[in-house]
Amino acid sequence: MSPKSGLMYSFAAIAAVSIIAQADEVAAASTHVVRAGDTLWSISQTHNVSVAQLKASNNLSSDRLAIGQTLKLSGSAPSTLKPAATTATSSSTQVTTDALNMRLAAGTWHKVLVTIPKGQALKPIKTSGAWTKVSYGGKTGWVHNGYLTTASVKPATPSTPTPATPSTPVTSSDATVTTADLNLRRAAGTWHDVLVTIPKGQALTPIKTSGTWTKISYAGKTGWVHNGYLTNSSVKPTTPTTPSQPVAPSKPAIKEESINQSYVTTANLNVRQGPGIGYALVTNIPNGTTVKATKQSGTWVYVTYNGKSGYVSTGYLKQTTTAPSAPVTPNAGDGGAGNESFDYVVNTPSLNVRASASTSSAVIGSVTAGQTLRVVQTSNGWHQIYIGNTTGFVAASYVKAVPKGSTTAPSGSSDGLAKSLAAIAVAKKYVGTPYIWASSNPANGGFDCSGLIYYAYNQAGYSVPRTNVATYWSGSYFGTQLSKTFVPKAGDLVFFENTYTAGPSHMGIMIDSDTFIHAGTYGLGYNTISKEPYWKSRVIGYKRP
Repeated sequence: MSPKSGLMYSFAAIAAVSIIAQADEVAAASTHVVRAGDTLWSISQTHNVSVAQLKASNNLSSDRLAIGQTLKLSGSAPSTLKPAATTATSSSTQVTTDALNMRLAAGTWHKVLVTIPKGQALKPIKTSGAWTKVSYGGKTGWVHNGYLTTASVKPATPSTPTPATPSTPVTSSDATVTTADLNLRRAAGTWHDVLVTIPKGQALTPIKTSGTWTKISYAGKTGWVHNGYLTNSSVKPTTPTTPSQPVAPSKPAIKEESINQSYVTTANLNVRQGPGIGYALVTNIPNGTTVKATKQSGTWVYVTYNGKSGYVSTGYLKQTTTAPSAPVTPNAGDGGAGNESFDYVVNTPSLNVRASASTSSAVIGSVTAGQTLRVVQTSNGWHQIYIGNTTGFVAASYVKAVPKGSTTAPSGSSDGLAKSLAAIAVAKKYVGTPYIWASSNPANGGFDCSGLIYYAYNQAGYSVPRTNVATYWSGSYFGTQLSKTFVPKAGDLVFFENTYTAGPSHMGIMIDSDTFIHAGTYGLGYNTISKEPYWKSRVIGYKRP
């Protein structure tokens, strides 16, 4: 054996040991377990894989997902990784197709060393599966092959990063066809405004591309669409003067809410400027670090680490619970019920009282809707209350603080209020399930708007027939019609007109005076009337069951 052959053999052996050591981590990163609220779109954004690829890898014929379902992220999850490291030659020069993170090792969970700009020529050192080892800016690490393309030029190794090369125009021979109804956005990113929705099957001519987005013109408007919903085609595109079908309203922005929750990171985790993978990196949090979240936006929470703040994905966080400190003297006022300024009133049909401040703690009793609680103290999202001759804990999110003496009986019967609050609890169980036309049962995979009302209220003990929105509004069901100037309460029904058709055509359940839960185009979830012109302009009134 020549010295050269021996050197190559040793290098290959070292590479094999390195790759086998990472096998478990790579296999774990090749799948995703569906959680409540997950959609194919949110999973594709979190793991940087297209919806079309997710469907193909998992043999999915629809967008329906089941909680607990394990999805493959690309092909089949590897059970054994074979070393694929090879020494690259100068002819294998690669060029970045987008701004690209160089990581400490091969895997998205490893630390980011530097971000390489788009258009940068790189000289591969070796490859391992979908990753390539390169040197850039005085640092050596790994980059994902999905953002590299071959080039005939030799790479330069700058001491500092250079500006990204602008995207280049493409020709009409690159015509593509939409594989689903596709939003045309003002700029490249899901957080930008929707200009128009392009129907499925529409042929388009790209103007230029940037990463996973393509700029196109349609119906007199120019904007950006995501490549995950485009496929190559030899059909010449046509540019209609008006959309071929009614344009659905843009997806409402996810409501951001304040929280107070501690988490532990389950991987090295990127912190970004906004709630999505399209936002710039702020810093990186090591695996096993405890962080405190103060805001939540969809599946992203806002945290601070080492003096830097930003958003991280909850997919890589494990919730922790800290019990309040030892009981203290009860608050003053009304024998311990609330304090001098507020009463604490249960705002859900039935609420468990637990032995400690944790959902896994034993249940020692319960309180019901409208009951005023004697609060000892509040800490980390839990109220410590008196119950009988002892104390217990209830989740503060199900208790409402109201001004002293303002708690009055609802205008309807107490039984009607309890059933309405129970209906809200039923609806909340299915948040994130898809919109299914004419469905009134979760066994079908989801609901339409009136189907949700039928199912939730019948499950809550309110007998009502299955009909449509217009009949629920004009008939005697759920009481009398109340004008749109009426101030609703939790459990009231809200009705909308002129959505997908003229007249009363959509409905939901109010969970407070402004926010409602409903089965909409993008699945079962929440919207806020005062902050969303689409819904505010279409309210026709309310009903109180």
